[in-house]
Amino acid sequence: MTEPSPTPGIRAALNGAGELELTMVNAPAGAVIRMDVNATSPRMLCTQGRYLAPVQAPPGTRIRFRLFQGKRGLTAPETFIMPGAPPAQPVPSTLIPCTQNRDFMIYDWAARHEAACRAVRKTHPDLLFIGDSITDNYRKDNLPCQDFLPIWKKYYAPYNAFNAGFNGNTTDDVLARIGGKGILDHVSPKVVQIMIGTNDTGRGNTEEETFNGICRVVNKVHSKLPHASILLVGILPSDIYNWHVAAAAYPDKKFKRDMAVNDRLARLYAKNPFVTFLDIRDVFLDGNGKVREELFCDPSVVVINGKKAGPLHPNTEGQRLMAEAIQPTLARLMKKHSKQESRSIFPFSLPE
Repeated sequence: MTEPSPTPGIRAALNGAGELELTMVNAPAGAVIRMDVNATSPRMLCTQGRYLAPVQAPPGTRIRFRLFQGKRGLTAPETFIMPGAPPAQPVPSTLIPCTQNRDFMIYDWAARHEAACRAVRKTHPDLLFIGDSITDNYRKDNLPCQDFLPIWKKYYAPYNAFNAGFNGNTTDDVLARIGGKGILDHVSPKVVQIMIGTNDTGRGNTEEETFNGICRVVNKVHSKLPHASILLVGILPSDIYNWHVAAAAYPDKKFKRDMAVNDRLARLYAKNPFVTFLDIRDVFLDGNGKVREELFCDPSVVVINGKKAGPLHPNTEGQRLMAEAIQPTLARLMKKHSKQESRSIFPFSLPE
């Protein structure tokens, strides 16, 4: 008589650092743990990100997890509540490392993350990019309005640059990807360029939450790469009407929120020896302070529910103007560090 297969499960326990470690038990090949933080949706498929590393979260945080094999759940959802008295004010999502992986049914972010970790350690970049789709887009060479790869080759490849931008990333995604054994381990870039935050306000995070999330990302990068200069580029202006995110209902409010975040970052890092903040909003605004729609690709290539989407991602001309605006500051920061022979590393191919 054949012995029944042992029941798969997940062991949840705090490690010595007070972080939650999730370990698969009796799991079949290809199984992964997916998790979310303080989620309100009863369906885990809507919010699950893949567990990458031990989770650091404040007391009272509800961490829900489940074992999956492909698209199929192998276990029932379980919840672990971080011990201790919860803080008086709830900790926002922007400060808790957690991959969002909103569409893992068709696109496995964790596979890309693991590929990026392997690749960045092989290339040993002097310039490392961290960001969302605006950064990720440098891999594209789609004529005419998304021809970004030539811009990357001209402005960034000569610095031995590596593109670790992921479309859809928020500050909590980035915190998950740079924590644990992430993309910052075993590398020593001269400069780390960061552009993040527009997806946080896009999903409804407040000015304060987004500002604090960006600061947490910067602090984490500096703690792991203390000798690197950090070039923090401000959130770009946008007008996200007709997009499929919460802030599309109030695009003007999001615009003002983003610019307020930039203003606060400029004040905070004005005299910081490790962080240079660069606000390039003027590139994308006309004389009346309105978004220059002609510098964005979305109105011509993105259609949501039968309607064209508002400007969020720069087009070829916008991306070129952005690179030109960044170049003098980047060149100055690169020059600060010891000169080494530059090797040209183009954006590597990631699984889609």
